[in-house]
Amino acid sequence: DARGARAKSATRVGMELPGLGEHCEHAGCGQLDFLPFQCRGCAKTFCLEHRASHGCAAPARQDTTCVVCPLCGLSVKHVEGESIHVTFDRHARGACDPSKHPEKKKRCPVRGCKEKLSAVNAFECKRCRVEVCLKHRHADAHFCGDRSRLRDGGAGAAAGAAAVLAD
Repeated sequence: DARGARAKSATRVGMELPGLGEHCEHAGCGQLDFLPFQCRGCAKTFCLEHRASHGCAAPARQDTTCVVCPLCGLSVKHVEGESIHVTFDRHARGACDPSKHPEKKKRCPVRGCKEKLSAVNAFECKRCRVEVCLKHRHADAHFCGDRSRLRDGGAGAAAGAAAVLAD
């Protein structure tokens, strides 16, 4: 029986790692689960298999749905039963401030590369002054000097090119 083997395995693991995980409260299961789910309706703990099928008599609270405002970048809570357009219009007339929209993350300019650049994974080429991801840090990988092979023809790195030409 697979359930019996699973229970023996869980008991052995429970002995080796005391205090970790919780047992499923579904009748007849009792599986030791290291990522248990707690029902919002009855506040009992369940394994993945029984989280939605445990026959909870309490009405489950609905999850909240949010949309991200394209103008200001804030999350807007969608009111259940209301049109999303009405919710967004209310936000746009009130708390929406486009000047506070978070700046779009820079991406590696090499065509086809979608890597977002950050302080940890960005590299500025000493020769052409183009900022690329670590994968494209070598001159031949980012077509050093050939701006036409970069995304948008290297328009984002025009300042770097001017600096190299001035040297």
